[in-house]
Amino acid sequence: MLKTPSKPDIIFIVLDTLRADRLSCYGYPRDTTPHIDDFAQGGTLFERAIVPAQWTIPSHASLFTGEYPTTHMTNQIHDVLGHDHKTLAEFLNRDGYETVGFCNNPLLGVVENGLDRGFEEFYNYGGAVPNPPDISKSRPKLVGKLFESYVRVMRRVTTPIQNQFAHNHFLLRIALNPFIASIWQRRGNFKGNTVRSLRDVVGYMRTRRSAGRRRPLFAFVNVMETHLPFWPPPRFVRKFAPYYQQDREARDFMRHYNLQHYAWMVPLTEPLSKVGDRTLNDFYDAEVAYEDYLLHRLFDYLNEPDVRDNTMVIITSDHGEGMNNHDFVGHSLVVYDDLLRVPLIVRYPKLYPAGKRVSTPVSVRRLFHSALEAAGIFPNGNGANGHGAPIDVEGLSLARSVNGTDPEHGVVFAEAYTPDTLLSLMESLNPDAIDTFRCRLMRRAAYRGQRKLITVGDKPDELFDVTDDPSETHNLLGENPDEVAQLENALTTFVQQSEERRPGNWEASRQLSLDDEALADRLRALGYLE
Repeated sequence: MLKTPSKPDIIFIVLDTLRADRLSCYGYPRDTTPHIDDFAQGGTLFERAIVPAQWTIPSHASLFTGEYPTTHMTNQIHDVLGHDHKTLAEFLNRDGYETVGFCNNPLLGVVENGLDRGFEEFYNYGGAVPNPPDISKSRPKLVGKLFESYVRVMRRVTTPIQNQFAHNHFLLRIALNPFIASIWQRRGNFKGNTVRSLRDVVGYMRTRRSAGRRRPLFAFVNVMETHLPFWPPPRFVRKFAPYYQQDREARDFMRHYNLQHYAWMVPLTEPLSKVGDRTLNDFYDAEVAYEDYLLHRLFDYLNEPDVRDNTMVIITSDHGEGMNNHDFVGHSLVVYDDLLRVPLIVRYPKLYPAGKRVSTPVSVRRLFHSALEAAGIFPNGNGANGHGAPIDVEGLSLARSVNGTDPEHGVVFAEAYTPDTLLSLMESLNPDAIDTFRCRLMRRAAYRGQRKLITVGDKPDELFDVTDDPSETHNLLGENPDEVAQLENALTTFVQQSEERRPGNWEASRQLSLDDEALADRLRALGYLE
């Protein structure tokens, strides 16, 4: 029997593009997630978990740094996370953790943005040249080395090209052509390979366990099954869209829509047809159920007693998906709960009781603090050598919300920086919609208890009771001016504090504070102050 390490393994699972309201354990009437539901019984479920941002890059930057987007400022596809912000993987690796990523989203690890910093190994299943591990070591040693060399060379060639498509608006427009998209969806592994990646996660953990590894493990897992395009296996289609094979309009819609990448990102100038709306939503449910089915092998491994007893498992998402509500689809622009409310389940019996449900709104960015607390890491600041804004690991850990002493008192924020690439595409293809849907304006949301204020361009725009009105259809803005004012003030303070936490601003404000204190000491010495 191996000696149990003092620090827990941490398995951080991000189910990309998964809305909370489509999981059975969150009250969805369809039986979409039986395996996640069972797993959740052994941990703590957060009923109102809110992501800090509405799309992959800023949301993952917040997950990995614990900061809101206005602080980390990694909000565009061309942004690179500054070295003044240390990532969760960097903190854990510096403390002795073995850090490894298994990622299906090419925006992490393929696009060069620094979000894979701190990982000793980062296996990509998306992109033109995936680099999965050879867990079984089935290749002969020489063949294996040659294959690894081939992958390294091909990734050096293809990564700059893929980055050009991500950053160059002209190339991106070409790539979104339906004919071209049909090619790179298949050849470019747009959604990675969920089956292979989850199999490799289990194989990797079993292999290191049998080899007697003593270092604790931090494994980040990102799967994209619930991201468009939707092509779930036939048996899941039959269960959630039984009409599909006999309904030609439904088949034509889905085949067409799966290739319309631009349409996934922009506001709807015309509503989807009833058939289109029904098919899109049913296919999303089918993908949710298929992903849940694929997860059960990983859950089986994590439920083995000697794994379960010293492993922290986090299950969440980076954002949800707009499904034809509020004239929006996809996840590019808005701050409705379709995009912001995600599942969050934490299993670690030492801090998160089995069967516990927490109704207080919490920010998913606090998983950064929660993982560090479980690992026993309490850094002074978020930069190198402890410099930078302080990190309140113990105070902001989600364990505080579990025991009823929520440090943020149920006040949570979210921000939607409009992707520059989307604005550029809209200027070429649909310029009138930019002003119609106020696409250039910053959107933010502030939650407090049941109420949620949305601002557009820093002006109050909508107020909802998200408990009584989860679809956010009844705007209470004109009915509660005092509540609007309070939430607006909270947002103003939040933005100011977020800007002050930026590395440059923090160092300047810290120096100013020190200078002020020194000046005060001199004035006291001269008798001008008591």
